[in-house]
Amino acid sequence: MKNTFKGTSKSYLSLFFITLAVVLILKVIFNFLALGVVNQIWNFDAPEVFYDLENKIFNLIYVHKILALFDQVGTFLIPSIVIFFLFKSLKPTYNRIEKIDYLKLFYSFIVLIGITQLLAYISMSIGYDFLPESIKSYLKSQQDFNTTLQEKFIGESLLSFTYNILLLTIIPAIGEELFFRGLIQKIFIGIFKKTSNPVLYGIVTTSIIFGILHFQIENLLAIIFASVFFGYIYEKSKNISLTIILHFCFNLFALVNMQAVKIGLVSENTIEFLGNYIITPIAVLIALIMIKKKIFWKEKSLLSID
Repeated sequence: MKNTFKGTSKSYLSLFFITLAVVLILKVIFNFLALGVVNQIWNFDAPEVFYDLENKIFNLIYVHKILALFDQVGTFLIPSIVIFFLFKSLKPTYNRIEKIDYLKLFYSFIVLIGITQLLAYISMSIGYDFLPESIKSYLKSQQDFNTTLQEKFIGESLLSFTYNILLLTIIPAIGEELFFRGLIQKIFIGIFKKTSNPVLYGIVTTSIIFGILHFQIENLLAIIFASVFFGYIYEKSKNISLTIILHFCFNLFALVNMQAVKIGLVSENTIEFLGNYIITPIAVLIALIMIKKKIFWKEKSLLSID
């Protein structure tokens, strides 16, 4: 199989369906493994766990955190590794990170935080009434469920915070970047290779999927923008390490905010004020400077992750 990938539009489309199959299989396997671990440690069986989850009781929050970790690994990280093993030519590329890269990452981080904040505000202002009521209702219910569950994940202890760094920042940053930027984006660029702008179509298509799969309708524009931003950085730099670092910092920023609110260090209103009236204007200014001064990554010689 390693030598049969031809790189045509049809072969990329076939690879997309192969990837879906691998994801579904491994997702099921890892969820069963997670339930087995939970049963061995706490003696909870699947019906008890699902009852707690479906009825939004959330008494077994530590169990759900274990399940979430296995789900992240089985949905994004391991499937990516499997596909990269089967098709070596698809492995994501990387370059050495230089001092100037860290400065660009800092600028990009501020832009990412500010623009996503702005887009989230715009999304809430214009709403999603253009969507069919059934779709809008489903996405809203999923968002409410995920938001509530994630809030329950935030505890007050140092141990809880440390585990959340792994669960909500490190694993998603590595797994999602390898999967979406390193694999899915490359597949869609290949699918659109006969179009006028395959890179643009590939990044946008990947980002729409990325946004939808987060099930956060009020943050949909912000998430799609973040994905486009990550995708563009990867295509220009050919360095998956940069997008992993930026994605990690973005997730960590959100986690620290939630943790600060949880322990009463700061209020949600204060965070919203700082985001809307300080970070966003600074982000827009930095974005304009980056565009004018052309402060971004240029293509370099490539190294493949072996």
